[in-house]
Amino acid sequence: MIIDGKKVAADLRAELKKKVAELKSNYNAVPGLTVILVGEDPPSKIYVKNKEKFATEVGINSEVIRYPADLEEKVLLDKIRELNNSNKVSGILVQLPLPKHINKRKVIEAIDPGKDVDGFHPMNVGNLSSGYDSSIPCTPFGCSLLLKKVEKNLSGKHAVVIGRSNLNGKPMTQLLLKENCTVTITHSKTKDLKAECLRADIIIAAVGMPKLVKGDWVKKGA
Repeated sequence: MIIDGKKVAADLRAELKKKVAELKSNYNAVPGLTVILVGEDPPSKIYVKNKEKFATEVGINSEVIRYPADLEEKVLLDKIRELNNSNKVSGILVQLPLPKHINKRKVIEAIDPGKDVDGFHPMNVGNLSSGYDSSIPCTPFGCSLLLKKVEKNLSGKHAVVIGRSNLNGKPMTQLLLKENCTVTITHSKTKDLKAECLRADIIIAAVGMPKLVKGDWVKKGA
């Protein structure tokens, strides 16, 4: 089965647009997203452009702050603290990767957990793994939404997640556990990935490698 991700995304944006309009009508409030881009990484520039485009489409106040690659770490941290204290900013997203001279961990931990759009702050990571409300990294969250479009009840399903990154594999695992799936995490050191996949009802490839999962790795009905 092929899931039409573009249609699902369009439907979700239409729904969000209504919710933003209701917020504005009922409370005279509009969410504000600030994205920080450091450097000229080509994929990052595309991601940021799309975030800005879709935020505007649903009616969210969107701001992109662009810095050169040689930005001092202190300047970035000071800007994050300023945004933390701004009532006009509901969400903060620092686009990764950052230049090597900037400490990614320091930057992530500087963001107010309540404004951490990416869900990378340790408090949000801990809340997600504990089953509490939290911000959730967008790719696993989007994958979860797509899964539920084709399978409403995931309880009892055996899911195999390929990849163990903090951005995708680990949060995806937590979301599947929350749905009462039995989850197997696989990675580059897994001895027989094909055998693991053949036992799965659901396979999530979270490693950014096209065509990694072959047709004969998927059991009938998975």
